[in-house]
Formats: sequence, structure tokens, C-alpha cells
Amino acid sequence: MSRIHPQARTTPRTRTEINTSTEPVKVLAQLYNITVATAR
Repeated sequence: MSRIHPQARTTPRTRTEINTSTEPVKVLAQLYNITVATAR
């Protein structure tokens, strides 16, 4: 099992959700409270 940094904004689960989503990057960034660059 991988360790997740306590201040990490994304987890393996949220990264999978972002990668498989059909929503625009800007919407995903707002939804997960991350930057657009991170969502990309």
C-alpha cells in the first residue's frame, strides 16, 4: 500500500476519477479544489 502525504490534494482514487472523467479540466479543478495544471 502506498503512503499518501497528509497534505496531498489528490489520492490514487481521485486521480483515477479525474483521468476517466469527461468533464472539462476547469470543472474538475474546481470540483477537487486543485489547480488546472494539476487536473491536467
